[in-house]
Amino acid sequence: MPEAPRSRPIPQGQLALFTAAEAPLLEETGMMDAMTFTEPQADAIPISESEIDRFTQSARLTVPFRQEGPGGLSLVVIEFAPGYLLPRHSHSSDCLYYIVEGGIVMGRRELGPGDGFFLPAEQPYAYHAGPKGVKLLEFRTRAAFDMKVYERDMAGYRKKAMRSMGVDGLTRSPGGD
Repeated sequence: MPEAPRSRPIPQGQLALFTAAEAPLLEETGMMDAMTFTEPQADAIPISESEIDRFTQSARLTVPFRQEGPGGLSLVVIEFAPGYLLPRHSHSSDCLYYIVEGGIVMGRRELGPGDGFFLPAEQPYAYHAGPKGVKLLEFRTRAAFDMKVYERDMAGYRKKAMRSMGVDGLTRSPGGD
C-alpha cells in the first residue's frame, strides 16, 4: 500500500479535513523551536545515545492539523509510555490539553480520560504519564512555538525520568556511553 502524503499547513478561513494517517511527526514540521534552558549549565552533561533512544521510543507526537500563519491553530496528538516524565518547561503559546486514554499525574492531581488542563503561554509545568501511559490532544492558537526548560540539572532530571519509566542503569556518567 503506498504511503499516504504528509499533511501540510492549511490556509486559514477554509474547510479542512485531516487524517491520522497523514499526520507528520512534530519534529518533521519545524513547528517547535529547539529546546532552550533557563538555568545556565543545566545541560552541561550531554545526553547519551541510550537516553535519546529511550526517550524517542517512549514518546510519539504527531500533527494531524496545523494552519498557516502566526495565528494558525494546531492540533498535536501526544502519546507517552507509562511513567514518561516531562521536565518542568513552558511554551510560547497557550495550550489546551485533553486526555483521550490513560492518565497523568500533575503535582498531586491525577487526571484521566475526559479530563484536561489549560496553560497560558510561558506558564511552567511538568507531569508524568500514569501506569498505562497517556494519549492527549494538544490544541494551540499558534502553529509555531518554543520550549523553555526550567530544570537546573538535566542529567539529574534524565536519571529521574529513566527511573520513572522503569529503566535502571541507563544514564551514563560523563564520557561513558
